[in-house]
Amino acid sequence: MLYKSIYNIVHIQIIVNILDKSGKIIDRVVDFSAHLGMSLRSFSLSIGASAGYLHRLQTANSNIGGDFIEKILQLYTEVNPVWLVTGEGDMFKEGYTVEESGVRYGGKDYFKQALLNYLDDEDVKNKLLRAIQEEEIEQEE
Repeated sequence: MLYKSIYNIVHIQIIVNILDKSGKIIDRVVDFSAHLGMSLRSFSLSIGASAGYLHRLQTANSNIGGDFIEKILQLYTEVNPVWLVTGEGDMFKEGYTVEESGVRYGGKDYFKQALLNYLDDEDVKNKLLRAIQEEEIEQEE
């Protein structure tokens, strides 16, 4: 199983290096996250990367690793893998409805998922708890 996963990551990276002719994959990832209304921080966390991962790649004009491309394709099944890797075709696979006025794309609630990922951070939880406790104390006074 591990061998197959490593093979897939290497295979994806080879495809990235060969086929990425129309801009960088990181640019399309940024476009995709923006289209979903997600910050780069939230999108980075949603794919299991550090909060600043995508921003650092964008700033350094680097490209995203094959393991994270694989994670994006697993989590965001509506994204067209050909578009993501090569820039050709549409952002979304055929059959996915994109609602511009709502938050839902392809049947997933991205804001909810991003919020849950954000709240998994212990520092964030502690800050929220402190803020709630301070608010309760102020209301009692």
